[in-house]
Amino acid sequence: MRSNAQTDAAAVEKRRGHLKVYLGATPGAGKTYAMLGEAHRLERQGHDVVVGYVETYNRPRTVELLAGLEVVPRVKIPYRGTVLEEMDLDAVLARRPEIVLVDELAHTNVPNLRHTKRWEDVEELRTAGTDVITTVNVQHVESVKDLVEKVTGIVVRETVPDRELDGADEIQFIDITPEALRKRMRHGNVYAPDKVETALANFFRPQNLSAMRQIGLRLVADSMARSRHVLASPEDVLVAVSGGPSSEDLIRRGSRLARRLGGTCMVVTVQTEATPSASQLIRYRILATQLGASFAVLGGSDVAAAVIQAARDSGAEHVVVGEVVTSSVLNRFRPTVVDRIIDQLPSSDVHVIARLAQ
Repeated sequence: MRSNAQTDAAAVEKRRGHLKVYLGATPGAGKTYAMLGEAHRLERQGHDVVVGYVETYNRPRTVELLAGLEVVPRVKIPYRGTVLEEMDLDAVLARRPEIVLVDELAHTNVPNLRHTKRWEDVEELRTAGTDVITTVNVQHVESVKDLVEKVTGIVVRETVPDRELDGADEIQFIDITPEALRKRMRHGNVYAPDKVETALANFFRPQNLSAMRQIGLRLVADSMARSRHVLASPEDVLVAVSGGPSSEDLIRRGSRLARRLGGTCMVVTVQTEATPSASQLIRYRILATQLGASFAVLGGSDVAAAVIQAARDSGAEHVVVGEVVTSSVLNRFRPTVVDRIIDQLPSSDVHVIARLAQ
């Protein structure tokens, strides 16, 4: 039999590190500054804290707060004629700290490192039993990428799967009013003086900042509801995509709806001779996986019948579909795929996302 000491040792060995996320409403909200402030407080309490990676952007107050903390040297990697610096994951693992700070969770690593994304580095650290404190901005959360791009007009190239936030032990939302952030920028606390006016006229317009703030608050509210089991009865969502331009947006909408309802999300597509293509299927499957949804390719020439049967088989309470709105008079009198889905799924709420024909 195992002794108590052996049992305790095994429990420590299997312990997964905790994750705390500072979620910034916008860039410059102060999430890195808040993380560094917490690191100093933890050190004063006797905890073993190191900096795995922190990006200061040469902001004076952030640089000042980084001083006094143990920093694990970065690894330098030649890439396309220059030398880039990344977190030295192996060095952090060898150091075995109690807590490690890892900035910019959505960051994409230089090719040929062990992991493609920094959030994957964080997962390895947690598996090793190290607690991680990290940061990410709202616009980098996968399920709201489409909302952010529509609001700001700026393409988001780096994202974090929602399951990474779902798996966090604590999320602290770093909020700031649009007026306060713009004032902070004009004082030179966020960007260099020569970049401030351009930033204020583009991404950091008041309406953009207000919208980003609302998206962030919704994310936090959804996360709290899920973690506290506030939702009484989970409701599942089925999303049907056709390969059209709005398919990825439909997947994200369905995922957000499922998160709010505490249910699962299933993405289906009917593969006909016309759509979707093999490359689209791969893209949809990857996106669904990142959002924690399942993905299935249905057979058959009757698209509506296949979707209806899938909804019945899965017992989905909600069905999300897209519909192209045309100006054709004849089309107004023909039952569409969406009409048939609504008619034959009376027990499901069918969410129709319309878009104008190009």
